[in-house]
Amino acid sequence: MTSLQRPAALKQILVFSLPIIFGHLGIMLIGTGDMIIAGRYSRECLAAIGLAISIANPIMISLLGLQFAISPLLAQKRGKGEGPEAYFWTILLYSFFVSLVSFVLTYLSIWLLPVLDYGPALTRIIEEYLVITSFSAFGLCLYQGMKEFFQSEEKTFAANFIALAAVGVNLFFNYAFVFGEYGMPRLEEAGLAWASFGVRVFMGLCLFAITYRSWKAPREIRWDFMTDLVKLGAPITCALFLEIMAFCSVTLFVGKFAEVQTAANNLALNIGSLAFMVPMSIAAAVGVKVGHAYGEKNIHNVSIYGQVSLFASLCSTLIMGLCFYLFPHAIMSLYTSDELVLEWAKKLLFWVACFQLFDGAQVTLAGILRGLNVTRASTVAIFIGYWVIGIPLGYYLGFHTDLEAQGFWIGLALSLAAVALMLGFILKKKMKSLVATGS
Repeated sequence: MTSLQRPAALKQILVFSLPIIFGHLGIMLIGTGDMIIAGRYSRECLAAIGLAISIANPIMISLLGLQFAISPLLAQKRGKGEGPEAYFWTILLYSFFVSLVSFVLTYLSIWLLPVLDYGPALTRIIEEYLVITSFSAFGLCLYQGMKEFFQSEEKTFAANFIALAAVGVNLFFNYAFVFGEYGMPRLEEAGLAWASFGVRVFMGLCLFAITYRSWKAPREIRWDFMTDLVKLGAPITCALFLEIMAFCSVTLFVGKFAEVQTAANNLALNIGSLAFMVPMSIAAAVGVKVGHAYGEKNIHNVSIYGQVSLFASLCSTLIMGLCFYLFPHAIMSLYTSDELVLEWAKKLLFWVACFQLFDGAQVTLAGILRGLNVTRASTVAIFIGYWVIGIPLGYYLGFHTDLEAQGFWIGLALSLAAVALMLGFILKKKMKSLVATGS
């Protein structure tokens, strides 16, 4: 059992997280490609696709939380001297179960559209996008399950290279299907969904093929391990759902304003989500590192990994925040040339810049706690931060003052600050307990 120093631990976190950053950016840029092509097609398409993503993402992405438990738990097994190969087929079956739930819930979400009432033009595009996209859950969950399997062994290159390659493929087919170029059929708005479906299936099958060496593992289903995955993953899923739904509910509320604000909100959300991929990747890396150290009962390394990951996350979010504050027009001009949308988007990007530090801190703290098997307390903190503090405040500022869309983003900024403070307190309490018990 070795005791790390901070420089060595920081190097390990950065080396481990860098490919994950590129991979997460790749996955996120697939959605960005949808938004860019939608913005080039029409303002109506941009607004509708943003609303459709705001309905689908809380379901599909939050259910991936059930799979986020795979790499920390397998890392703990490694820390205890067990190999992950024995759990390969269990992870594959578990990923299929998750994808089945994701598909059904996303498909059934079209029943919400009459209640939300965005008008016949937007509703038609949203429904079409949701129906097609729901089938992509099988490819997405297969990819995530195999990625977590590799990540538990700190092997990150293949999964993240595939995600990056998928960005270009998705952008090409988005353009080809929407506008009917390069010999492809002109599918208009539906082309965005078909491109995303194809790319996600491609990603899942490619990564599964790379695991061919593990296919020879004993085809025994470890139901006890699957139970552990559900126990750790269910609170992660709840936390992700509460957090993603908070951001998406802002989009749904802003959809009640003019199309200009809806489109601008979608752009700000996309930019903020891209920036979030860096601390989220650091959180994924530290979850594995802390999980391995926790399995070894090396409390010193748990503490060191936690400290350096927070430092790395805060540095990255500080840089992002400064970029958003200093260059809002240049950033938003990459998406649209519509001057009205640009003006509102720049206003919203200011608030995105304001909460970068808090956003980075809270997701990294959640990653550290995940490595320590602490997920329920994190879920409670996220519920209080978003749904007791941020969303009610944002609703008041948005609909009862002249701030409109900006009011919701002010509420989100205060939510993230509150969540970061609460998670910091939970981690401090957990570390004191570990030091006191020595395990």
